[in-house]
Amino acid sequence: MDIFSFTVHFTDEESCRLHYKAQRDKEGVTCNRCGGTSHYWLKNKWAYQCKSCEARQTLRSGTIMENSNLSFLIWYKTI
Repeated sequence: MDIFSFTVHFTDEESCRLHYKAQRDKEGVTCNRCGGTSHYWLKNKWAYQCKSCEARQTLRSGTIMENSNLSFLIWYKTI
């Protein structure tokens, strides 16, 4: 994908987050605390919440972006 195609598909931060969430949902989310695989999506927090232990996990948890302050848009452009 070239930079022009990228800017058409990913116009803002939210479009990058939604795309990343869709990819993460396909792969599956596992709770870091109890290992559960059933989660709720908390849209207002942009995080998953485990149905078993209620631990929260952000989209960035367990990825190279976990401790980064950079936006998803910048990460997507870099990738």
